[in-house]
Amino acid sequence: MTTTCRAVVFNGDGTYEIRTFDKPIAPPGGAVIKIEAVGLCSSDAEQLDGHKHVPGEVSPVVAGHEMVGRVEELANDADFAVSVGDRVAVDLVLRTGFHEGRLVIYGYTMGLDVGSGLWGGYGEYMCVVPGTNLMKLTEELPAEHLTIFEPLANAVNWVEVAGVKEGDTVVVQGPGHVGLMCVVAAKIAGASTIISTGTSADSVRLKTALEVGADYTINVESEDVVSRVKEITSGIGANVVMDITSMSTLAVKQAFEMVSFAGTVLLAGLKNEAPSEIITDKIVLNALTVKSGTGSTEKSMKTAVNLLNEGRIPTDVLLGEVLSLDNFDEALTLLKRVHPEREAVRVTVRYS
Repeated sequence: MTTTCRAVVFNGDGTYEIRTFDKPIAPPGGAVIKIEAVGLCSSDAEQLDGHKHVPGEVSPVVAGHEMVGRVEELANDADFAVSVGDRVAVDLVLRTGFHEGRLVIYGYTMGLDVGSGLWGGYGEYMCVVPGTNLMKLTEELPAEHLTIFEPLANAVNWVEVAGVKEGDTVVVQGPGHVGLMCVVAAKIAGASTIISTGTSADSVRLKTALEVGADYTINVESEDVVSRVKEITSGIGANVVMDITSMSTLAVKQAFEMVSFAGTVLLAGLKNEAPSEIITDKIVLNALTVKSGTGSTEKSMKTAVNLLNEGRIPTDVLLGEVLSLDNFDEALTLLKRVHPEREAVRVTVRYS
């Protein structure tokens, strides 16, 4: 019988350790999940360095927030709509509010000093508290294909917030794994023309964007992105522009230049508080709507899981590379896009 397990601990100073923990037991009213696979998010690289993304974030911590696993144990007083053995997606946010005075965002706010310390997807096992949204997942796909439920849930929410409707032209700035999910979600919402933008380093990702629903791609380093969008739209501009870029403040400025009159700009790409140039007169005179993309909702989580369970998402194209916990160094190298030989549209760790 297994009595220990391993987990990746982010120290918050640019370093991590793979530590051995006692196998956890279910907390009162909660559950233990045996993690099958966890997706790596670009924000994880910044979290590793100690950047705090969310309220109450702590270090050191077992990170990872795109986790798929099986219910290993339910507390006697647990009240979840799942059973032991079910494959589940774990919502990273405790939607019911605080637990014992603590904001619960798995992989971020529950440190090693809380219970088992295993509160993130970078562990072979993790605990969840009462009220956690556990959603049953299909058995028809490998677990690593299903970890996209979390970024997909973000994209589903943002597309709805931005009001994407049938016939719209949508620009998605940034073809990272969340940007690619926005292409997918915009297509499902009925957008008739989808444009994905990126840099020369994004060639693999821009090709993937075309495979999952984009009609055009634009290399912003070799083309004037605003002029090209206006050309594609016969001078009108896009109904919706979604900035999903990381650290590019120029993309924010360009978003307001390529959106149509009475269009919508959704800002979701984090810039680590770097100032962006926004001419507010453009918002006023062009009757623009500006929205924020701040994550998922319980509704968008359930929608994303349903889309996966129904087989409506091209998970094979979006999979990228799958590595083991023992190859976490290589996984981080691919995540940070500094691997000397390969580029991956997504990176996932699968547990044996």
